[in-house]
Amino acid sequence: MIRRVAILGVVVAVAGIGAGCDSGSPSGKPSRSAASPSPTLSLSASALAERDALAAYRGMWDAWVEAGKTSNPDAPTLRAYTSGDALKLIVSALATNQHNQQVSLGNVVLAPKVSEVKPPEAPTEATVKDCVNTENWLNYQASGGLVDNVPGGKRLMTATVSAADGTWKVSAFQLGRVGTC
Repeated sequence: MIRRVAILGVVVAVAGIGAGCDSGSPSGKPSRSAASPSPTLSLSASALAERDALAAYRGMWDAWVEAGKTSNPDAPTLRAYTSGDALKLIVSALATNQHNQQVSLGNVVLAPKVSEVKPPEAPTEATVKDCVNTENWLNYQASGGLVDNVPGGKRLMTATVSAADGTWKVSAFQLGRVGTC
């Protein structure tokens, strides 16, 4: 059974419902009472950075898994979530698979957590730690069949996610061998 990674968003909605049949006003129109202001959620700069860094990290994995299905190193979504060394590593891996007529199929299971944001008062960099489960994301010959009998597994990943011009992207990462977490 392939485990799917789901990204859940939390939406806070405030709605006022008022009903009235007779306002008692001479015009017969219902009167409207002034609505109380809705509360706004205010996140700290660190909390916003953590949220955006995790979104970029998950976006990178979604783009990588999708590009791996055809070993497309030119997939535009890769560039939406990665830059620098991270982009170079992923593009190189996809180009190698493409050259070898291999594809990566399946999904990864993620459980990322931000371990640090810098500087805390106005973050432009976050460190994300994860135990990436690649048990169901394996390399296949493009013509069919597994490339080898090497199973996937749990791998420690440390990623640097950087903000430039308000956009967070994974700029570097280290993905450990199977069994490192």
